[in-house]
Amino acid sequence: MPVPPRRLTPAALTFLILTLAACGMASLLALLPAAGHDQMWLLYAARLTLHGAPLYGPQVFETNPPLILWLSTVPAALSSLTHIPDTALGKLFTIALIAAIGAVCLNLLRKLRANSNAAGLTPAVLYALAFAYITIFAVMPARDLGQRDDFLILFILPYVFAAAVRAESISIPPLQATLISIIALAGVALKPHQLLIPIAIELTLLIRRRAGIRTLFRPEILVMFLSGLAFLAAIKLFAPLYFTTILPLVGDTYWAYHMLTFAQLLGQSIQLHILLLIDLALFFTIRPRQTLPTILLIAGLAATLAFYLQGTGWYYQQLPALSLLSLALVFLLLDLAERRQLTLPSSSPTAAAALALLALALTTHFMDYPFTAARSFPVDSPDPSFFTNLAPGTPVMTIAPNIDATIQPIFKYHLTLAQRYPTFLMLPAILRSEDPQSGPLTKHLSPTRIAELDYIQRTDMIEDLHRWQPRLILVQRCQDPAVHCQVLEDRHDDLLAWFLRDPIFVKLWKNYAFSASRGEFDAYTLTTPSPGAASTH
Repeated sequence: MPVPPRRLTPAALTFLILTLAACGMASLLALLPAAGHDQMWLLYAARLTLHGAPLYGPQVFETNPPLILWLSTVPAALSSLTHIPDTALGKLFTIALIAAIGAVCLNLLRKLRANSNAAGLTPAVLYALAFAYITIFAVMPARDLGQRDDFLILFILPYVFAAAVRAESISIPPLQATLISIIALAGVALKPHQLLIPIAIELTLLIRRRAGIRTLFRPEILVMFLSGLAFLAAIKLFAPLYFTTILPLVGDTYWAYHMLTFAQLLGQSIQLHILLLIDLALFFTIRPRQTLPTILLIAGLAATLAFYLQGTGWYYQQLPALSLLSLALVFLLLDLAERRQLTLPSSSPTAAAALALLALALTTHFMDYPFTAARSFPVDSPDPSFFTNLAPGTPVMTIAPNIDATIQPIFKYHLTLAQRYPTFLMLPAILRSEDPQSGPLTKHLSPTRIAELDYIQRTDMIEDLHRWQPRLILVQRCQDPAVHCQVLEDRHDDLLAWFLRDPIFVKLWKNYAFSASRGEFDAYTLTTPSPGAASTH
C-alpha cells in the first residue's frame, strides 16, 4: 500500500514560500538590472586582454590584483563563442557559484549537526536556511552581484564552515580540505584586506582548542600558504607590471579615495553596525551551544575591520561583513528556536504569501527596470542625448573621477572606450597634493613624486588621444559649485584646465570643438584628426 506523502508543517511551508519569494526578489534586484559599473569595466578589460592587450599595459589600466580579471575572461570568452552578452553570462556564472558554495557549506553543516545533539535538518530548517542564504547572497548584493567583494565572501565561506567543523574535532576528507583552502586563498587574493578573516579565525581556534601552535600546521593552512606562493608566482610570470607599476601608483594615490573619518564611516554603514549590535546582544544572551555562530561572528568582526581599513564607506565593501554577520544571526536564531522548540501558527503560510506578493509588486514598481525586448537600462548621466547619433564602436572619452559616467554609456550604446582608465585614479591625489583646498592631507607626497604622477597622468592622456582619436570627449564640470564630483565632493577643480597646462595637450585639444553642455558634462567633438594618429577600435 503506497505511503501518502507527508504534508509540510506550517513552518516548512512558510519558509518554502519565502524562499521562492527570495528567488523572485533576486531576479528583480540582481539579475534583470544592468550589471554594476565595476563588473562592466572588468568584462570590458577582459575583452581587451583576450584580443591581445597586455594586462596593466597601455590599453588596460586596472588597479586590482589580476585574479578578478582572469576570472572575468571566462564570461567574456564564452560571450564571444555564444554571442550571449558577457554581462548576462557573468551573472549566471555568479549564480552557479552561489549554488555550488551553498552545496559545499550544507555538506559541512550536516557534519556539524550529526556530531552535536541538534536534530537533523528538517524540511523547515532546510527551507529557512535556503531563504536566508538566497536573501544574503543573491538579494542583498543587488547590482553588486559579481563584485570582487561578492566573490570574496563566497570563496571564503566554505573555509569559515570548515573551521567550525575542525573546532568540533570532526575530520574533513583531505581532497575537500585542499579545495576549500585553495578557493579561500582565491578570495583573499581578490581583496587582500580580508586576510584579516582567516587570521581572526585561526587565532580563535588557537585559543578555543588550546592545541598549541601545531594547529596552524594542519592541511588547510599549509595548502592556503602554498597556494598564496603559487598565486604570487603567477603574477610575477603573467602580470609583472602589477608589482612594478600598479602597486606603487596605488600606494601613492588611493589614499585620496578613503578620506572619511571613522564617524563618517559609521554614518555610511549604519545597517552594518545595527546588525553587529544585534548579533552581539543575542550572542551574549543565549551563549550558543555550537561553534559555528561564534566563528561566523568572529569572521564578521574581522570583515568589519577590513571595511574600516578601506575607508571609502561604499556599500559593496560592506558586503563581506554584512554577509557573515547576517549568517551569524541566522544560526543564533536557529539555536534559540530549537532550544525553545518554537513553532509557527497555521496562518503563517498565508501571511508569508501575502507579504511576498506585496514585496515583489512594490519592488517591480519602484526598481526602474524597463520590461522591454531590448532589456535596456537607464543612463541618466551623462545625458543620453550626447550619444544619440553615435554609431556603435565610436570611440568616446570621459574626463571624470566617476566610473559610472565612463563605463555605463559604453555598454548601453556599444561604444569604444577611448582611454585606458575606467576612472582617473591618480587625478584626485594629484589635485589634493598640488592644491590642498580642504584641510590636511591623509598622506603627504614629496614634490618629486607629485611631479612624477603629474607627468604620468598627462603622458597617458596624450597617448590615449593619439591612440583612439575619440570622436566625443565628455568633461565633468567639477569646478561648478552645483556639481559634486565623486571623491572630490569637498572641492571644485577644473579638470580640463588642469590638462590644458600641458602644451602638447593644448595642441591636441585644438582638434576639438565645444558642442554642448547638459547636466554635469560639457561635450567636445573631434573636428580634425591628429596627423599620424592611429585608431585601435
